[in-house]
Amino acid sequence: MNGVLASDVPTEELVEDRIPTAALLRAAMEVALAPVTGKLVLAISGGRDSMGLLHAMVRWAPERLAVVATFDHATGGYATDAASLVAAEARRLGLSVVRERSRTRGVSEAAWRAARWSFLRRVARAYKARVATAHTRDDQLETVVMRELRGTGARGLAALAAPSPVVRPWLGVSRAEVARWVDMEGLAYLEDPMNASSDYLRGRVRHQLLPALEAAHPGFSEAMLALAERAAAWRRDVETLVTDRGVGLAGSGAVRVPAAAVQGQAPSVRAVLWPAICARAGVVVDARGTQALLRFTDSNRRGAYITLSGGATVLRAGDSAGREYFEVRRAPNPGLVALSAWTGSADALPPRIGGWRWRRLVAPPADPDAWSMPIPVRGHVTIRAWQAGDRIKTAGAPAGRRVTRYFAEAQVPVVDRPAWPVVLQHDVLLWVPGVCRSLAAPSRPGRPALIWYRCEREFD
Repeated sequence: MNGVLASDVPTEELVEDRIPTAALLRAAMEVALAPVTGKLVLAISGGRDSMGLLHAMVRWAPERLAVVATFDHATGGYATDAASLVAAEARRLGLSVVRERSRTRGVSEAAWRAARWSFLRRVARAYKARVATAHTRDDQLETVVMRELRGTGARGLAALAAPSPVVRPWLGVSRAEVARWVDMEGLAYLEDPMNASSDYLRGRVRHQLLPALEAAHPGFSEAMLALAERAAAWRRDVETLVTDRGVGLAGSGAVRVPAAAVQGQAPSVRAVLWPAICARAGVVVDARGTQALLRFTDSNRRGAYITLSGGATVLRAGDSAGREYFEVRRAPNPGLVALSAWTGSADALPPRIGGWRWRRLVAPPADPDAWSMPIPVRGHVTIRAWQAGDRIKTAGAPAGRRVTRYFAEAQVPVVDRPAWPVVLQHDVLLWVPGVCRSLAAPSRPGRPALIWYRCEREFD
C-alpha cells in the first residue's frame, strides 16, 4: 500500500487521556445527530479523520448506519489503496459497503469534488438516507478562507456550517483532537499525499497562508470561524424567511414560489431571497445570476424564462386557478435531454425514450387521464418531439386543433414544449402525453385490439 498506515499501540502515558478525548468526540457526535432522523451514509475516504468517524459511529451510534460509501477517484495507487482499506475495514466491522471507481480522471479539486458528491448523492437516494462526512473545525476554517479569497458573499462565508442535508458530526472538533483519538486507539488509515502538497489551493491555504496570517494577526483563525458562524446563523434566518414565503417542491426537484412573494419585495430583499430559493432546488447562483433574477422578477409574462449559468432554468408560469408562480429547475441530466424519434410496433414500445418512461398496462385504468392512452395494435407507431404546426383531432375538436393551444390549456411552459413527446400512427397524431389524446377505436370484434400505455416523465 502507498501512504502511511497508522497502527501504533497506545502508551501508558496516554491511557489516562483517552476518556476526555473520547468524551469530547462522542459528545460532539451526539449533539450533531440529535436532530437528525433516519439512517446515514458514511462517506469514508480512508484518511485519518474519516476512518476515525467510521469507528466512532460503530462504537457509539451503530443503529444510525445505513451503509459505508467510498469513492476511488482513479488518480493513482493511493486512491485505490484507500478505497480498498475502507472496504476491508468496513466489512470487518460487519458493515455494508458501496464502492465506486471514477470512469474519468479528474484534474482539479472541483472535478474530484463533483464526481465524489454525485456518487454520494446517488447512494443516499438509494438508501433513503443522509450523507455524513468527517469534516472538522479545521476543514471549516480552510473553506471559509478559500471562499473569502474568491470574493464570496454572506451565504458563502457560512461554508460547511450552512444549513444542509449533509451531516457533519465533528465540525466543531479540531483535526488535532481527532488525530489524537485515532492514534490512541491505534486505528488504521492512509495518509493522503495531497495533504502535504501545496499544488492546490487548499494545500496552500493550510500550509502557507493560514500559518502566516495567524502569525501576523494572532486570533485570526478564531475570528474567521466566528464570522462563519454568524453567516450560518444569518442563513438559517433566511431559510425561515424563504419557507414563510411559501416556497415548496414542485416535483422532480424543482422549486416553486408564489410570484407575489418575490415581486412584492424591495430589490435588496429579492437579492437575498433568490439565491436561497434557488438553493432549495440545488442551484447555486452567483452575483451575475442574482442580478439577472432581479431583472426577471419584474416580468409579468406567463411562460417567460431565463437560463442561468450551468444550465439551470427559472420560469414564470401559472396554474388553472390563475395563481402565478416562479419555478426553479436544475440543469437537466444530459442523458435525458434528447428525444430522438422512435418507430416500431405498437406492442413493443421501449421502457424509456429520451426523458420519458413508457409503461404497458395490463388492463385499462379505472379512471384514465391524459397520461394514459389506448393504442391500436395494428400499424407502426412513431414517437417524436412536438413540432410547431402539429394538430390533433379530439372529442372537443373533431376537425383538429393545434397542439400549442392544448399546451397552453394544460399549463405546459414554453421552455418544455420542444422536448415534449407526441405519438403518431400512420402519420396521424394520437396522443400528447399529459396534455391531450385523440379518440381511439374501442376494442370490440371487427376493430383493432388496443394496448394501454402510460407515459411518465423522468428527471434523473
